[in-house]
Amino acid sequence: MTTSPAAGRPAPPPSSAREIPDKTKWAVKPLNDGKQAYALPAEWKTGALHHKISKERLSSIAEQVTPSWNSKNSQLQGAARAFWNLCWAVAGEDVAEAVAMAGPGGSPNPHRLLWNLPLMVSLGPQSPANDPGMNFDPDTEPVPGAPNIRRLEAVSLALKELETAWLAAAEADGGRGVYDAALWTTLHRHLRTAHTAAERVDRDERVLYPPLREQWVYDSKTKQNLRKGLTPFPTPEQGRRLFAEARANAPSIAAYADSATAAAAATVRATVGGRQVTLTLTAAEQNVHHVCVRHTLTFFDFTDASRPRPINTFWPDVRTFADATALAATLLPGIGLSCLRELDRSLGNVAKTADWLDEVLEISNEDVGGRLVFYNVQFTDVDGTDAAPVLQAVIESFAPDGSDGPGFTRGDLDLIAAQL
Repeated sequence: MTTSPAAGRPAPPPSSAREIPDKTKWAVKPLNDGKQAYALPAEWKTGALHHKISKERLSSIAEQVTPSWNSKNSQLQGAARAFWNLCWAVAGEDVAEAVAMAGPGGSPNPHRLLWNLPLMVSLGPQSPANDPGMNFDPDTEPVPGAPNIRRLEAVSLALKELETAWLAAAEADGGRGVYDAALWTTLHRHLRTAHTAAERVDRDERVLYPPLREQWVYDSKTKQNLRKGLTPFPTPEQGRRLFAEARANAPSIAAYADSATAAAAATVRATVGGRQVTLTLTAAEQNVHHVCVRHTLTFFDFTDASRPRPINTFWPDVRTFADATALAATLLPGIGLSCLRELDRSLGNVAKTADWLDEVLEISNEDVGGRLVFYNVQFTDVDGTDAAPVLQAVIESFAPDGSDGPGFTRGDLDLIAAQL
């Protein structure tokens, strides 16, 4: 199936209404029904559509489409209209027409169109174990000739370039954003590259692109599905050697297992729902100990049968408790800012900030200083005023979520344990 402008006509102008559609009912019928065109694994149930670029970040692009389309600057107007026309073409006839019909007077809502681009979503299982929040959530594939190493597949690679260009423009001019003709031309180029790559796969007249099953791991014990992402996966024999080398002469860290003493902390500030929020994020020694026994080669506890995830990932260079503490201190500021962004996304409009108390965030694919990280954070105290709340939170865990550390499935870890 090759996409072309809907009904062979140019894209209609984007809606001038500032309405943001309901994010829980974002998919138009052709896209939603498209899941039924594929035979899915039983553990995926009826399947789900996962955005590579989050709806929140696509919405930030959508908010600038109509103003740029209507700009008096001819270069800006032309570049924005070229991007919009390409979005309309990439959507395909059925999706584009459904988006238009859902808008006022048949005028397509920019948010809804970008959310429903078939190449923007990946067909996968319902409720996977990893939640990327607002972060990029790519499709990945093995590197040819190096099956244990993974890379972004071509569509995701182009969309990542698109997102990167957009975020840089949005942060320019002191955060006010620079949305000029050059930006829309850049977005157009990356979207066309993504579309060209997507169309190399034959959809056989289907709306959605085929699911990439190889990138998903299913754990029958926890009934969880998890993306492999960019994590490298050594063989069990390679893993045995990694663990054996790391565990030689390993020091004891048992004294830290139940210690509530703070090991590292960071204080960050950001606007959340119009409020000026201060957050202090703390890692107690017992939290760092947890990271050691779950996510380091040196201290991993093979006897712990309660591991909740189908894949464990490991910080390869953490060989002492001091190493883990230093890593926590390095990561906490970035994770803290991520927490405030995610709080703004999910609970920014709460009536009372007390509603944030005990909220737990489990976020994957967070870029912290160039490292992709998974983290688990719980908010433990809300103080200050409603306009300027002061929050306390504890980080329960953090682990590599990309190429910074190897990953092993539950089955591989059982094999390695038997050989150590």
